[in-house]
Amino acid sequence: MRHRLGNVIAIAFRGSALFLATFTLIGLVGEARGGATDIGLWFVDLRDLPRLVQLALIGALGGVLVAWLWQEIPGAWLRRTAALVSLVFALLAARDVVRFAGAVGSGLIRPAAPIPLSALIAAALAGLAISIWRDRGLPEMGAWRARLGVGLAAVAVAALFPVLQIGFFGTTDYRRPADAAVVFGARVYASGTPSPLLADRIATGVELYRSGLVPVLVMSGGPGADGFSEAFVMREQAIAAGVDAAAVLVDETGITTEATVDHTIALLWTPSADYPIRLIAVSQAYHLPRIQLAFSGAGVDVLTVPAVDPVPISEMPLLVAREVPAFWLYYLRACLG
Repeated sequence: MRHRLGNVIAIAFRGSALFLATFTLIGLVGEARGGATDIGLWFVDLRDLPRLVQLALIGALGGVLVAWLWQEIPGAWLRRTAALVSLVFALLAARDVVRFAGAVGSGLIRPAAPIPLSALIAAALAGLAISIWRDRGLPEMGAWRARLGVGLAAVAVAALFPVLQIGFFGTTDYRRPADAAVVFGARVYASGTPSPLLADRIATGVELYRSGLVPVLVMSGGPGADGFSEAFVMREQAIAAGVDAAAVLVDETGITTEATVDHTIALLWTPSADYPIRLIAVSQAYHLPRIQLAFSGAGVDVLTVPAVDPVPISEMPLLVAREVPAFWLYYLRACLG
């Protein structure tokens, strides 16, 4: 039993390493193309380091993990190098934990989770470093079975990663002064009333306006299936809540996240304006990581604010599950174009 458990743990760490190598190497392509991925937001923040050092570190992590995984029985030098690079990233992630605590203490961010995702990443990287250091090759269960197990473990980690981003990043409130807040649309019922998802988004946008953090609200949504324009219903609700009509802009063609991003930039940016503009994006936590990726790919600084849902949304598990493939699609687009 103990031997079998050891095999499972070894496969889990190898699967995690396979995921991490793939994730960082794809991210490296995006960083080399101009930093459109914002990889530091999802993994370990290296943005204070010189550009070449950032690329070298990301490339080193992905490269040594691939080399380690490639060898059935890795040599001592390779194991030690891969373990050392993993440990360096664990320490960098621990540095992010300290930074997170400082940002919370200064009021710059308002997290819902008691600890940051960086703490879990630091622990996982430290565990990976130890596993690599002690590694003696693939578990003794047949090469093909071991490789299949590693692949399945990597897929499992890839599915878990966006869920963790939703649970930690998505639920964190980054509100601060910005040029505008864009409120993403959702369903409007046949009666003309917003669905609970949409009502909560509108209320959050109105709160940002009333607090003086933004002078403009952009209401973005498509034509509803029940005959109502999501964006105009959103506008009417905001005006009824006390927002000046002149401060509400409408995008009736925001039928997708990417469309809303493109149209918001077109509405707010002019050649004479400072660029990039700073925006606040309002939606539910499950949607915000994908929104962040879309705006990052467009080169716009966006602050995400989760809409507060006083009443739990019954379809939330389905919405979160749908975001897993969507997150990776947007990540690939941001990295590869």
